[in-house]
Amino acid sequence: MYYFLDRPVYQKVRILIHLHSINQFCSISDMAKSLNASDRTILKFIGELKHDLKEMEPEADIIEREHKNFYLKTKDNFSIKTVERWYLEQSLTYKACDQIFYNTMGDIHAFAKKNYTSYASMYRRVNKIKPLLDQFKLQYTTQHMATFNGMEKQFRYFYYLFYWNSCWGEVWPFSSVTREQILELLKGEKESMPEQMLYWLAISITRAKLGYVIEEDPTYESFTKHHHLFKSFSRLAEPLFKELTTLTEEQITLEIIFSFTVISCFEFYDKKNPQISLIMNFAQHHNQDLFVQTTIHWLETFTEFFSMEINAEEYGALFANLLYLHYYTQIFDGPTFLFKEDPFKIAFEQDPPNQVELMNRFYDQLAKKKALTKILKHRERLLGRYHGLLKRTINFKVDNQPIKIKVFSILEGNPSEYIINQIKRISSHIQLCNEGEHPDLIITDRLYMSIEKYDAKVFVWSSVPKRNDFERLRDCIERIRLVEPSERSSKPDNE
Repeated sequence: MYYFLDRPVYQKVRILIHLHSINQFCSISDMAKSLNASDRTILKFIGELKHDLKEMEPEADIIEREHKNFYLKTKDNFSIKTVERWYLEQSLTYKACDQIFYNTMGDIHAFAKKNYTSYASMYRRVNKIKPLLDQFKLQYTTQHMATFNGMEKQFRYFYYLFYWNSCWGEVWPFSSVTREQILELLKGEKESMPEQMLYWLAISITRAKLGYVIEEDPTYESFTKHHHLFKSFSRLAEPLFKELTTLTEEQITLEIIFSFTVISCFEFYDKKNPQISLIMNFAQHHNQDLFVQTTIHWLETFTEFFSMEINAEEYGALFANLLYLHYYTQIFDGPTFLFKEDPFKIAFEQDPPNQVELMNRFYDQLAKKKALTKILKHRERLLGRYHGLLKRTINFKVDNQPIKIKVFSILEGNPSEYIINQIKRISSHIQLCNEGEHPDLIITDRLYMSIEKYDAKVFVWSSVPKRNDFERLRDCIERIRLVEPSERSSKPDNE
């Protein structure tokens, strides 16, 4: 968020996140030390935060007790993402980027005047995000109008992260196409459509409406050849572009091909997924492509480095997920999260030091093959994801327990076996819902629109759950156990 928020607002958000993460009373001096600010500054910002929280009306309040100790009191359905988005939407930098997406910003002078700020102030804000744009191979320019120049695929990738990492499926940020329009044209697939896919399609349709078509690249068309899902996706997506844009048949075909290559990378494949064999067959037709070569090299290096035997199911799941991860890394430049540090990287760094060191040594060995540098040079993007994929794929099991839960997570996997294993440690009274079963408890890191259809208790925690998240969850489960099983499906009043 550093690039998009003014420093005082950024400090307020840091204080709020700090209070939310520790989940207990915290002294002014401890906060000042952690955030590298004076006691007086912290007190000033806490006062502003209290006012902001009342204006936002989230399920939270800052409680003060003697000796200047503060605690963020939240209800179980409180989402820190909702608060972060509120601050982002107040940001002039965020507003400017949003208008650039729709080609409505004009120039800095007009934007500054309209938003009651000076040209110099707005110019400083634009300069602040230029290092971020550089990572996406984009440049801010005002030759004809304020925009970000670069490849269309990079422009869309930046704005996919811009909207997804700020809205997270909690709201619909697009004005040129509604969520309902897309779902209506997707026919029978609307119930199973991931929210990320809807965001990506909305971005592609909006850009097409504005006259911007994706560049031709033989990599995209090659990816669709021999892929078992491309024909069905093409039939699904074609009405979207025909009804909602004025593109030619050739342009629509190009858009569908590119969207398919990107959206294919959104899915996580667990060990039992029947499509894995089809993906491995697809890879045989592309065994000279860089992303396939990198995947084969990864698995060979892994088994040799760790002296570990993996069964056929584990191999298949690793292969499928690595294949798409490497393709996604190959086609896009830039980070994978826009407003915060990558949660996969954070989760990796929270592992014991000896395990972190071992994974780093494995990556060093992996990166020795120079022919694969185009993909493996992205160590910051890949290492945490490799770590997370291994934890979710190898030797994790879930026991049957009486309270039925459903987990939603931004981390790939629905839900990740690793997270389920951690939940299992705090309570022996849970059971992961099977397909079609109704949950007693939904555990999620954001208030996704897709969970509204469930009439169940909602518990919100961090993207990378911390110790206090599990402690809160344990208490929540114990409260649910006090309710008769026949009543568990009903949402209780906010506590």
